[in-house]
Amino acid sequence: MKKFLLLAIFLILLPTNIFAKENYDKIDIKVGKSLNAKENLKLKSKSNLKIITSDNQVVNDTNNKEIDVMFDGEKIFVKGNNFKLANFPQDGAFLVSSSSPIYVDKIKRNYRGSISFRVNDGKLDIVNNVEIDDYLKGVLPKEMSPEFPMESLKAQALCSRSFAINNYNKFIKKGYNLDDTTRSQVYFGKDVEEKSTDKAVESTIGEVIKYDGKVAETIFCASSGGYTVSSAEAWGGNSIPYLISKEDPYSTHPWQYTLKPGDLKKLNLTDVYGAKLEFNNSNRVNNIIFNTSKGDRTILAKDFRSKIGNTLIKSTLFDINCENGNVIISGKGYGHGVGMSQYGAVEMAKRGNTYKDIIDFYFPGTNIEKIK
Repeated sequence: MKKFLLLAIFLILLPTNIFAKENYDKIDIKVGKSLNAKENLKLKSKSNLKIITSDNQVVNDTNNKEIDVMFDGEKIFVKGNNFKLANFPQDGAFLVSSSSPIYVDKIKRNYRGSISFRVNDGKLDIVNNVEIDDYLKGVLPKEMSPEFPMESLKAQALCSRSFAINNYNKFIKKGYNLDDTTRSQVYFGKDVEEKSTDKAVESTIGEVIKYDGKVAETIFCASSGGYTVSSAEAWGGNSIPYLISKEDPYSTHPWQYTLKPGDLKKLNLTDVYGAKLEFNNSNRVNNIIFNTSKGDRTILAKDFRSKIGNTLIKSTLFDINCENGNVIISGKGYGHGVGMSQYGAVEMAKRGNTYKDIIDFYFPGTNIEKIK
């Protein structure tokens, strides 16, 4: 009875909107898939799991290294040996914490920081509340190979940190800041941490990329193909002064792909004997006009890439040749081409450039500053 009374008192005293004030020291990341009603979840740690408030006050030292979490469609129940909490808060007011990483069995990963829960669309979201630099340690190895040169890893650390802060409120209506997918940045928690990427994060702690006093939109891609794309050309909207079209001698990444019969079927094309391309100012293809026995057919390049597959048609920087009934796509680059090219950063680092040189090249006019 005392446990439930204590829970009620804490809920009354806590602020109604814990996300009202942004604190960039920590960040809430939705991890893994959402759980359906009646689906059980186990949290494990090598140290005792504790229930704490969002300002680190201990509500209950559970004396359990493993606890069960169950969502019945409305309420969240947390229990272990000789320990139980009904109606666990759904707004991040309470968190499950430990001095050791927490293993989430449904995701099969270990996470630093704490775990809390949100309910969205009738499902339970698992949220990792973590120091932003610990978050980055679980991001960098998924965005760049830990074997890459240190200066390129440091440039990626600045891009990822700035991106996280610039997009801090991306999913705030759902009760968290970012998720662990490509919609934000790929994040796999502690299990993927490596010494090199940890060092890149630690040696740039607090540093972000700014433009005109604000944290910049530090977009990045695998390869520009030798020519970066302006954000306005890639996605429309107002131009951003540091996300511009420019020649990039550090990143080409050539590729080739021949359309298969199944690809032509996806495009609703038959008997293709030629193609004409319309380009934008970044040398990317805007439209493809296929010449067929049934007449010309125009397809947007971005739709063409999406239908065939972004890992096959790696960018919209390409040419098309039709030979002996084959439609051959020859291109350069990998990804949208906006902002920092990761392969370009690697090449610049190999040539002796520092991470500051890399940032200055790919985000001209920006400054590296400490976040306040």
